[in-house]
Order: sequence, then C-alpha cells, then structure tokens
Amino acid sequence: MLRPAGKAAKVWNPVECPLQWGLMPETSDASASVEFGRFRVEPHRRELLADDQPIKLGGRAFDLLIALIEASGAVVSKDVLLDRVWPGRIVEENRLQNQVSALRRAFGPDHDLIRTVAGRGYQFTGEIRARPGGPAGRSGARETAGDAAPAHPPTNLAERVSELIGRDKDVEEIRDLIADRRLVTLTGVGGIGKTTLGLEVARLLLPEFADGI
Repeated sequence: MLRPAGKAAKVWNPVECPLQWGLMPETSDASASVEFGRFRVEPHRRELLADDQPIKLGGRAFDLLIALIEASGAVVSKDVLLDRVWPGRIVEENRLQNQVSALRRAFGPDHDLIRTVAGRGYQFTGEIRARPGGPAGRSGARETAGDAAPAHPPTNLAERVSELIGRDKDVEEIRDLIADRRLVTLTGVGGIGKTTLGLEVARLLLPEFADGI
C-alpha cells in the first residue's frame, strides 16, 4: 500500500530521531525484519527479498534503502543521504542518483516506492510493517536449516598476512565503483599492489554477498 501522492510529507530530522530503525520493530530481537508489500528487509543479513526470493543489491544501495525506511515516510534530504551512505566523504550528487536508480530497478514495477521530491530529497512511500525474528515471526518465510544464512559467507580468498597501509582512499574508491558498475578492472604496472588491493576490497565486501566471494 502506497501513501497518497498528494499527502504532505514532513522532512526527517536525523538529529531529533537518529535511531528510528531501532525503534520500529516492537521487539529487541536483533533478527527482526521489516516488510512492505511483497518485499522484506533483513537488516542483520543486509538482504532485500521479494516474494521470499533474495534480490541482488549493492552495499551502498542497501544503506540508502535503510536510511529511507528509517525516516518512516518523511522526506530525507540529499545531504543527509550523502552523509549516511558515504560517511565522512565528499562525493558528487550523481553517485546518490545512481544508487536511487539501482533501488528502483530492484523494485521493478514497484519502483515508485522511492519518490523524488523536487528540491527537497527522496521519500520512501511503502507501508512499513515490523516483524519480529524467531520461528513465530518467520512463519511465512523459509524455515529449513538449509535456508539459514551462514555466520560467515563461504570464501576462497587468501588470508590477510599483513595490514594494508596507506591505501584507504583507493579502497573506498574501488568500493564505490563496484557499487555503481557490474565490472571493475584494476590496471597498472607490475608490482604496485593491484592484487593486494583487490583482495582487501573483496574481504571488506564479503559480508554483502551471502553466497560468498
């Protein structure tokens, strides 16, 4: 169910209500989820599902979705979203637009769940329902042990043998590129650390891929 388009929308103030997500579910269960229409968000697994089937969604797009859901129907300004999705970084506004587009593609025919409010920001228009975790709360979902997400996604990545020093900016840039594009290639002369850098980014992204890397 969508909110009427003509209904006045308040602007979310993250200072007055910074922890809206934590207050939404009527339970302290960390495995609680949120539903809207045919979609379900599992925040502890960083997963979006449609009709109980997982939808591929990048980490930045997922952070954007959570920020919009937290606002409980209020308009969230672009500045607030940029600070939330790229904390401590200065990024161009088109990065945010790319993630909004990614969310809308994920929602398919329900793309109007994300509403653009001209000159103000974005608004999540879905009717949110909180659902506690545990067997009772998951009665409509997959309940077999084989469907449960592993504590750590499977991986064949090599173990880190030393800390990566002085490449924080490069790591963040590559993560942003991966969030925006299907294929990212690292190029350069031999011996500058391309493989080490790529492995570090892959380790950081591992929690976002339930099937492993």
